[in-house]
Amino acid sequence: MPLWNDIAPVKSEAVRHLNAWWLEHRGQSGVPDRRDFDPTGFPRLLPNMIISDVQPDPFRIRYRLVGTKVADVLNFDFTGHYLDEMVDEASNTPWLDYYAASYASRQPLFGSVTERTVAGGTFTFEFGIYPVAVGGGTEIRQFLSVEDYFGFHLTSAELLPWTIRRAAP
Repeated sequence: MPLWNDIAPVKSEAVRHLNAWWLEHRGQSGVPDRRDFDPTGFPRLLPNMIISDVQPDPFRIRYRLVGTKVADVLNFDFTGHYLDEMVDEASNTPWLDYYAASYASRQPLFGSVTERTVAGGTFTFEFGIYPVAVGGGTEIRQFLSVEDYFGFHLTSAELLPWTIRRAAP
């Protein structure tokens, strides 16, 4: 699972496009404000985007919006759920660590992930995680993320499933 702090190795045009927006809109605080992101300006990215909220202590990520392509590929719309509630038998990707690294550095984080399929094959995609402030502040309160599946047309039946942990009664 390669990770990059620099955009140079990224092949994804979607990740590069959101990165260009992030660089253009970061202000004196070093990060853009979420209110400067107009989703209507990114119609091709929206299906592949995730918007998440940060809870700093303890550090948690809550998914505010999951794009339709992301939900279709995973056969799971995790909007409204916390990352640490999700059980992923399919992946060893340390997503919480990735968000925490971006949060601490106040910089985007890029990477490539390879997931296993039910048939025993693999599926690789790239992602970008971008920290943003909210309401004119300087504290990181949300992330804009994009996942690029490079035109793969996986069905949800081909990926190992994600589920939600249920609280004990």
